[in-house]
Amino acid sequence: MERVMSFESDVATLVGNKVFVDPAKSQLLNGSVVEFAGVNNILYVEDGVYIKNSTISFRGDNAIIYLSKNKHIYLLRVTTYHNSTVYLGNDCYINGAMTLIASERQNILIGKEGLFSFGIFMRTADPHLIYDCETKQRINASRSVLIGDHVWIGQNALILKGTQIGSGSIIGGDTVLSGKIIASNVVACGNPAKVVRKNVFFSSECVHGWPCEMTEKYEIMDDDKYIYHEEAQSMNLEQIDVELKSAVSADQRLERMQGLLVNNGNKNRFAIKEVK
Repeated sequence: MERVMSFESDVATLVGNKVFVDPAKSQLLNGSVVEFAGVNNILYVEDGVYIKNSTISFRGDNAIIYLSKNKHIYLLRVTTYHNSTVYLGNDCYINGAMTLIASERQNILIGKEGLFSFGIFMRTADPHLIYDCETKQRINASRSVLIGDHVWIGQNALILKGTQIGSGSIIGGDTVLSGKIIASNVVACGNPAKVVRKNVFFSSECVHGWPCEMTEKYEIMDDDKYIYHEEAQSMNLEQIDVELKSAVSADQRLERMQGLLVNNGNKNRFAIKEVK
């Protein structure tokens, strides 16, 4: 197994895998480690990434983990298996170590400026097999997890295979989502999750220490910055997921990610409209 515990010294010794990073601009902190148990994997770290108290583990071949520039610290437990992808967009705030497990050639794609509370788990597989007694057909296929921009996920939420969350939505604490498509700008909570409020948006200011004048100042926010609308001409996360899965190598998948995710600046790129 190849291990990286310092971008400054360990990256140069890798033989079967690649880490793209500028060690002068991004760091592994507090015992964080990157583990490679396979080959032809890629960890791509943009400038301005600080990873603290984290474990990033490649347990197969041809997987990619892409960490975008972030003004916040990354706190992660990430595991990928063969031909899987984990992508986190710019400036996601993670309040406690978030666990992401991408397996059976599926992806976890997360847009920019998300808010993630304590104890969140995301995974693309159950992972054990379940069959129909009559047909003997497998009924629990693994599926990707796809999350848009500016999504707020509450404490101890469990985000399971096949879940899609549109930009601007809020997922309540202890919510369980499995195989559901959540439209943009709604609140969903419960087990199983249900939409309890539509046509909302949230802002990332934190109210904990506010005096009365701050509360009064923010009673109304006359801004549509966080209101998202699906556009017919936009490529959504589900289409991007298909494009990434069709790549024949990790290098080709990285190239597609940079075009479809990293350099895609459309505000409504990951909006999901309500299905009636």
